[in-house]
Amino acid sequence: MEYTTRPAAVNLTHSVFNYKSDDKELDLSKGSCVGSNDPDMWFAGEVDITDPNSSVNGSSQATKLEVDRAITALSVCKNCPVKDDCLELGKHGQQLYFGIYGGTMPGERLAMVGRLTKNSIIRQKARFAIKVRDTMTERGIEWR
Repeated sequence: MEYTTRPAAVNLTHSVFNYKSDDKELDLSKGSCVGSNDPDMWFAGEVDITDPNSSVNGSSQATKLEVDRAITALSVCKNCPVKDDCLELGKHGQQLYFGIYGGTMPGERLAMVGRLTKNSIIRQKARFAIKVRDTMTERGIEWR
């Protein structure tokens, strides 16, 4: 699989990915996320994730903000016209470990490809994904 990135015309802090998969060129520039006003929401849950004294899995105000950011991003993904292609990208390389791709969080994609391990950072990503999905269910937000 070959990856290239280019800045989106509307928002230079957000990248649009074009890549080849099985000799088929996939263009994600039509994604619902293109031009997002808050590019950080696509990386919700990544704040201080490597700091052992900080956790996005607690009940702090910062955690609630990260959960809300993830829910907002996932809501944008829900009806995206390139969701399946974006998920394919999210299952490879660094994208597997960071960011929301194709309506999934890293903890979910790691489980999909059988990469959940005892590594504390990976477990934290999985717990964050569960927390987000549980919150969506509590709020009556359809995500399945």
